[in-house]
Amino acid sequence: MKRITVFIAFLVIATDILLAEEKINVLLISGNNNHNWEKTTPALKAILDESGIFETVITENPDTLKSRGLKSFHVILSNWNNLKDGGNCTWDDETKKALLQFVDNGGGYVFVHAASAANYNWEEYQKLAGATWGKSTTHGKIAPFEVSLRDVDHPVVDGMSNFWITDELWVDMQNYKTANVLADAYAPISNMGNNEMEPVIFERQYGQGRSFYLVLGHDEQVMKNLGFQVLLLRGTEWAAKGEVTQRIPKELSLARVKARKFKWSEKQNSVSLLNDDQVVWQYNFNKIEGKPYFHPLSTIDGTELTWLRPYDHPWHRAIWFSWKFINGLNYWEEDWKTGKSEGITELKSVDYSVNNDFEADIQLELAYRPPGKSDLLKENRSIQMSSPDENGNYYMDWESTFTVLADEVTFDRTPLPHEPEGKGYGGYAGFSARLNKNLWNVEAVNDLGETNDLHGKASKWLTYNMKDLKGESVSITIFDHPQNLRHPNNWYITKTTNHPFYYFSPAMLFDSKLILKKGEELHLKYRLLVSPEGLNQEGIKSNWEKFKTK
Repeated sequence: MKRITVFIAFLVIATDILLAEEKINVLLISGNNNHNWEKTTPALKAILDESGIFETVITENPDTLKSRGLKSFHVILSNWNNLKDGGNCTWDDETKKALLQFVDNGGGYVFVHAASAANYNWEEYQKLAGATWGKSTTHGKIAPFEVSLRDVDHPVVDGMSNFWITDELWVDMQNYKTANVLADAYAPISNMGNNEMEPVIFERQYGQGRSFYLVLGHDEQVMKNLGFQVLLLRGTEWAAKGEVTQRIPKELSLARVKARKFKWSEKQNSVSLLNDDQVVWQYNFNKIEGKPYFHPLSTIDGTELTWLRPYDHPWHRAIWFSWKFINGLNYWEEDWKTGKSEGITELKSVDYSVNNDFEADIQLELAYRPPGKSDLLKENRSIQMSSPDENGNYYMDWESTFTVLADEVTFDRTPLPHEPEGKGYGGYAGFSARLNKNLWNVEAVNDLGETNDLHGKASKWLTYNMKDLKGESVSITIFDHPQNLRHPNNWYITKTTNHPFYYFSPAMLFDSKLILKKGEELHLKYRLLVSPEGLNQEGIKSNWEKFKTK
C-alpha cells in the first residue's frame, strides 16, 4: 500500500512537472509605448497566464536581448514601440540578429496594436510585422465595429464567428505585402475611414517560425473584449507552435452556424429560404393578387415576426409597399367582400436568382392604373436578401424607381387631424411592416435612442424591439436611405397592446402630398434588418453606416 501511495504521489509530481514543461513560455516586451503600457502590459500578462497554457515573463529592456537569453522562450510578444523617441532602431546588431534568428529557427513573434510602430529604419523588422503605421495612416474615434473573419480556415480563426468590439480602427496601414490578412473591419467615412474594409489581423511565415499581428487592443478596456482575448491566446499559441489546441468559447463558436441546414424552396408564386423545414423568409408574387409581399418573415429558428391579412386590416400584407391615393383613387385599402382596391396594382413581371451563399436577388416590374384605363405609373423594384450571419441577423435591401406615365400624378394620404376632414390615423403610405400580434414587450426606438412620442417624428431609422413567445429578444429595424425624398422621413407608428396592433412605416407622405409630372422619377431605398439578438444599437449604427453609402 505504501508503494502504491508513493507511486501515485510520484505520478502527480511528474504530471505537474510535465504540465509545467508543456506550458508555452512567453517573453512579453514592454517598458515603452506611445500608449499606456503600464496598464496594457499587466492586462496582456493576465490574459495569457490565466489561460493555463502560457507562462509569461516581462522585460522592459528589449535592447539587451541576446540569443542565449531567448533560448528558454517559445514566443515573443511585443507591447513595445519607440515612436515617442523618433521610431528608429537603436538596438545593437547582436540584438537584431538574435531576434530574427529566434523566429527563423522556429520561434514566434506577436505584435499587439501599436507594437509595429517601431524600428522604422530596420526594414526586416517591419516585414516581420507585415504592416505598420505609415505616413498616410490615420484613425477616428474609438467606436464599435464588427471584426469580419476573412481566412476562415486558418488555425487561429478556424471555427470562430465574427464579433463586435469597441476599439481604435486604423485606416490605410503601410502594408509590406509580406503577410496574410485574417480579418478586417469596415471603416466608415464618418469616422475618418474611406468606407472600405481595413485589415485588423495579419500573420506570416518567417523561415521556420511565424509572426502574428493583432492590430486591435488600444487600451486595457478593449482587452476585456472576449474576441480580443480569444485572438490573442490563439494567435500567440499559433506563433509559438504552428498549431492551435485551445477551444473557442461557445459565445464565439461557429458550431451552431455550421449545424444549420439552409435550403431554397422555389414554387410558382413564391421563393423561400428555409432552415431545415422552418421558413426564414418567403416572398410571395402571385400575379392574380397583384401586390407582392414578404410573409412569413421570421428568425432563423422559424419564429414568425409578421402578420398577414389581420382581421382588422386584411389589406396589410406583412412586409409590403402600397400607395394610399394616386390621383384620388385608393390603391391601399380593399373592399371587404371582393378583396380589390379601387386602383389596380398590376404585377407585370418577376425575375429572381438565388445562390449557394443563401443570398437572393429579386427583380419586379409593376404598374398602377385606374380600372379600364392606361397605366399612369410604372415601378421597377429590386430586392436583395442577405445571407443570415453567424448570429442569425439578415437584411433586405429594397429599392424602387417610380416613373410617371400620365401627364400628372398626385400621391396623397388620409389627412392629419389638423387638416380638413383629418383623421387621427392620417398620414400613412409606402413601405410598411405589420408584425405578429403574439409578440410582446414591444417598444419603438428611434435613431436617438428615444422611445416616447415617436409617431410623426423624423428619424433615420426606427427599431421595433420585442420578445417572442419563448421570451427571447428580437428586433426589426427599417432604415430610411438619406437619398430618399424628405429624408429623414416622419414615421407612422402604432403600438397598442390591449388590441395588438404593431405597425410602422417611414411615411414619406406623412406631412403632405406629392405631385410629379410626366417623365419624372421617384427613387426610394430602404433596408429592413432582422436581429434575433434584440436591440443592438452598435450593430444598428454600423449597419446604417454601410447602408447609407449604397
